[in-house]
Amino acid sequence: MTCVALHPRQRLVTGGASSPRTAFVLSGGASLGALQVGMLEALYEQGITPDFLVGTSVGALNAAFVASRPQSPQTARELARVWGSLQREDVFPVSMSALVGGVCGRRDHIVPDRELRRLIGRHIELGDLADAAIPLHLIAFDLVEGREVRLSTGSAVDAVAASASIPGIFPPVAIGQQRLIDGGVINNTPISHAVELGAERIYVLPTQKPHSRPARVPTGALDAAMQGLHLLVGCRLGADIARYSTEAELILLPAPNAACVQPTSFEHSHRLIADARAATRTALQRSPRRAHLRLVS
Repeated sequence: MTCVALHPRQRLVTGGASSPRTAFVLSGGASLGALQVGMLEALYEQGITPDFLVGTSVGALNAAFVASRPQSPQTARELARVWGSLQREDVFPVSMSALVGGVCGRRDHIVPDRELRRLIGRHIELGDLADAAIPLHLIAFDLVEGREVRLSTGSAVDAVAASASIPGIFPPVAIGQQRLIDGGVINNTPISHAVELGAERIYVLPTQKPHSRPARVPTGALDAAMQGLHLLVGCRLGADIARYSTEAELILLPAPNAACVQPTSFEHSHRLIADARAATRTALQRSPRRAHLRLVS
């Protein structure tokens, strides 16, 4: 008898071909991350679960939450309750001292990250990323080396905070010699990392449509900063879909936002979750199961 040792993530094929190695990729988008909660619930309802998760910015927070719990509709509903209680001040508590310090050049951010870290610590049931029940990879950007960084081990709080540290808004996060900021600045929907990690089927959970344009003029500095990032990441998403559609099966889930909710508005989470859940249920039902590239938005 010959014994074959399998890599921990290798699939054992019995009686036919194995199912494709599946990844969920969760993009950034601040308050629009509520959309991903509805998408996750609809996916879990259909028994669709990932072999690993890749997330950046708010997608890192959502990914870390579900990676530390069973992959089930109940977990998505628990995440929905967290989102339903969030207010802008829970994430962006702008203080006058930080604002003045940022404007005068005395500090490199305008929002302290203590509330963000408190939020992460309260809801992420992980000490180390390596302890996740399902492999979890979070994307940040290293200011020192000028390159993307994929975090798969180490402090979960530090990693999520780093991946969500919007430059100029939050302070960079120091991990070893690295000074890390929001990975969404360079790669807001990290499909490339899922491909590098061997995904054959990738469910993309975006917070906006490719090449989408803002529907209204921003009314504040924070809104303007977030809207600028929104424009950049929409173009990158469209380019990555075109680039990687020949390397993996891409399933782009719908990101409905009929009310044009801004990325800094947290009071619309219930609506975003419900709309995304309904749209994803419909998309999964009507989309051909074996289409190579499914743009179901």
